[in-house]
Amino acid sequence: SIGVIAIDPKNHNVVWVGTGETNPRNDVSWGDGLYKSTDGGKTWKNVGLTGTHAIASIVIDPRDTDTVVVGALGDVFADSPERGVYRTTDGGNTWAKTLSVGPRSGVSEMVADPKNPSTLYAGIWQFQRRPWTFTSGGDQDGIWKSTDGGATWNRLTGHGLPEGMTGRVGLAVAPSNPQRVYALIESKDGILWRSDDAGATWKLMTKNTLVDQRPFYFSHVRVDPSNPDHLYGVSEMLSESKDGGKTFRQIAEGVHVDYHDMWIAPSDPKRMIVGEDGGYAITADGGEAWAFSRNLAIGQIYHVGYDDRTPYSICVGLQDNNGFCGPSNSLNNEGIIDESWDRVVGGDGMWAWPDPRNPNLVWTDLQTGRVSIYDRASQRSTFVQPWRGRAIDDFQLDRARYRYNWDAPIAFDPFDPATTYFGANVVFATRDRGQHWHPISGDLTRNDKSHQQPAGGPLVHDVSSAEFTGTLLDIEPSAKTRGEIWTGSDDGMVHLTRNGGARWSNVTPPGVAPDGRAEMISPSPLVAGTAYTVIDRHLLGDDAPYVFVTRDYGAHWTKIIDGLPAGEPARSVRADTRNPNLVYLGLENSFWLSYDGGAHWRKPALGLPTVATYDIRVQPRWNDLILATHGRAAWILDDLAPVQQLPQAEAAGAMLFAPRTTYAFAQHANDEGLYTRYAGKNPPTGAMITFYQAQPGAKSPEVEILDARGHVVRHLRGTNRVGEREVPVVTNFAGLNRITWDLREDGPVRWNGAAKEEFKGPRVGVAVVPGTYTVRMTLGGKTLSAPFRVAPDPRAHYTLAEYQAAYAFAKRHLEEYSRIDDTLNRLDGYAASAADRAKGANGPLAAQLAALRARALALRARLTADYTNDEDSIQRPGLVREDLQGLLFGAGAPPNAATLEYATRVDGAFDGALRDVTVFERDDVAPVNAALRSAGKPALATSGAKRADVVGSETESDGADGDAEHD
Repeated sequence: SIGVIAIDPKNHNVVWVGTGETNPRNDVSWGDGLYKSTDGGKTWKNVGLTGTHAIASIVIDPRDTDTVVVGALGDVFADSPERGVYRTTDGGNTWAKTLSVGPRSGVSEMVADPKNPSTLYAGIWQFQRRPWTFTSGGDQDGIWKSTDGGATWNRLTGHGLPEGMTGRVGLAVAPSNPQRVYALIESKDGILWRSDDAGATWKLMTKNTLVDQRPFYFSHVRVDPSNPDHLYGVSEMLSESKDGGKTFRQIAEGVHVDYHDMWIAPSDPKRMIVGEDGGYAITADGGEAWAFSRNLAIGQIYHVGYDDRTPYSICVGLQDNNGFCGPSNSLNNEGIIDESWDRVVGGDGMWAWPDPRNPNLVWTDLQTGRVSIYDRASQRSTFVQPWRGRAIDDFQLDRARYRYNWDAPIAFDPFDPATTYFGANVVFATRDRGQHWHPISGDLTRNDKSHQQPAGGPLVHDVSSAEFTGTLLDIEPSAKTRGEIWTGSDDGMVHLTRNGGARWSNVTPPGVAPDGRAEMISPSPLVAGTAYTVIDRHLLGDDAPYVFVTRDYGAHWTKIIDGLPAGEPARSVRADTRNPNLVYLGLENSFWLSYDGGAHWRKPALGLPTVATYDIRVQPRWNDLILATHGRAAWILDDLAPVQQLPQAEAAGAMLFAPRTTYAFAQHANDEGLYTRYAGKNPPTGAMITFYQAQPGAKSPEVEILDARGHVVRHLRGTNRVGEREVPVVTNFAGLNRITWDLREDGPVRWNGAAKEEFKGPRVGVAVVPGTYTVRMTLGGKTLSAPFRVAPDPRAHYTLAEYQAAYAFAKRHLEEYSRIDDTLNRLDGYAASAADRAKGANGPLAAQLAALRARALALRARLTADYTNDEDSIQRPGLVREDLQGLLFGAGAPPNAATLEYATRVDGAFDGALRDVTVFERDDVAPVNAALRSAGKPALATSGAKRADVVGSETESDGADGDAEHD
């Protein structure tokens, strides 16, 4: 992998490349030092630092471009003496190490003063990753400065910098004023610091996590070359400050998330390029508009699945880029273009497998075991997770009932296609497409509780599920023998059942230290008792390949690594479906074959890039090899027969391979796929309501939607915000008017105190059940009404009873969500007005008000984690409000048994929290209000929240009633 690129400012044909990723998430890949090209990238030469693993920065001295300073983060999986700063003065022929802080501390970022290249700043960062956690931060971390071109360094401390331990550091020097230096510092004290005197003194500018959402993964800041007060936070979201870092606003919405780099044109600061988890995007107008191109084959795929159509489809799950299904042959002269693919899951896609009984139904999952079935025909997704944990369970994994891997496995039974398996720390099975699951195993992991603690620290927790351990990585039912199922766990365990899960045996290969990842098991589809497995220990600092074969159901294993490179871990293995001796093997950087059951390996000349192969599959009917690479997308080798028969060809010296059955497919072309995408307008989504009035009314008409029982389910009134304008929901023109009802009910109460508008809660209610409805409005002094029908989506297969069950479930829990937000509004009102009423109050009353305010804030903190930005949930667990948000995830489909059980647990927490608030209002608010009235002061106020379609105002409350009134 490539970590950083630098171009010689005097000769643009000279390019330096540092290898290895320095945003060290769980799937990070590494490199072998520094490369240099003198012909604009046509040819490359390794110029040393081969043991550095990951290079963060390259600084070329513009006065003498043979002088180059390199900052290495180093091996994040092991102690590494190669971490630190290196300097060459002869173009890379020789190197001197000029800064070394310790075997766990390397360079996170290094920058130079553009007007005085002798001045450099380096961020030193202690970081180490283990399979179950990582640590970010150390006592020697911080900012180091050199004033002699990187030859010597001094650490900057005090003078406004955070005290105590710090972590990752991101740096930027303002090109127009090099005295201005910005530093993102992972710490307990804040986020962004600024120096206006070249690092002599510093000032904390902001604690807003928007600027650096997850320090270990982001921590970059960039400055406008022409304005030192104009800067960008390069983090989960791209943010902008125009006041020197005091305040930031989010920009580039709709591009992608997780930004990792940004280039600003020195001569035209409105021209910028960003690199993020989705690829790259370009703007030429300072971020007002972005061009986002998906034309680089750089997808990081975890797994690949396939169906048996003609032509067949493949399905893939991509790191932070959803999951997709597309054709192996699009029958389009332009090739397999973007529009050939269907998105089947969001988030970080992992597994995506078409159901063997119906290829339109695709089983998918994303992080934390969130498994769904996506119907490509109806474009609906049904959430079918076997067990759902509350938000707190992620932070106390050692107490959770079940544990899911970041990359939880899905498998089908070859002998019973109605049976699907899903992996947690146990194997679950379902025969009704996820409506009901039952475990067919006990815990098949080491279940080391010390490895089930919150990841991250010591400064910032980072609980994304990427470090969840004591979980299964692979489930492999045998295609040879009914009832034979193999599993591999992320702590190195291999288990086997030969009777469909009634009894399991630990068949872990001996002689391998614990806690490696049993990434994949491949039972031979041709030879009974034979299986291959790979164990990956690189997360423990051991890069050796571990590949094994058993020929007696795991009773004995043989290590098979002859011919493999010593420092390249194995990631995937697959036995061929036609040649019993042929085995495919994926390593971290290469792909291998064996024609003797793994005794010897050869690297085929197939034109594959240097990349990790995470999954290997053989489409049996078409006899195609399908590879999932983690960095260069998916690859298919059409017609494996020549590969399968290569030993015979080599022995014969000459051989003609028989072509496979060939279909006379008709090709087509739409002449659009390779151009910039054009999108025409769809009709409005929902019921179109059209009315006529001769003249505009004094105000916009009010429209109501009634259900078949005559109950009003939706009021259409007020305005919607469209861009920078407020647009009336109901128009008021002379002549014909047309508005749209989105088939949803009135929205819940929203929490006014949330940190962001989008965190305040939904603006609309639940989707209505198909049936008969009536639109009613008053127009020209007349009440007019008209019935109409809401019909079910003809592509869906839900019965009316299933629609009603989904509606009832969503309605109930959205009401609970509404009551939570109404309660939060009241608690905020009590806290704010208590502080206000305390001004000028006498001693006892002031004490009463202070105690009440503290109690209100404590109850608030029991209801919600009160996140400020999107990924704050990774740093601290959600509470009742966030659990209800999770409960509403996937609520458009009928809930399965696991969701109903989860709802029972959430309902209990909800009831308990609201009971405490009721007691508080009775025992605290009411007496304080009485005391306030006696003192001639107004009673405590609430924020007066109303339903989402109604404008609110402050109201008084005596605290006697548990709920505020609603229209």
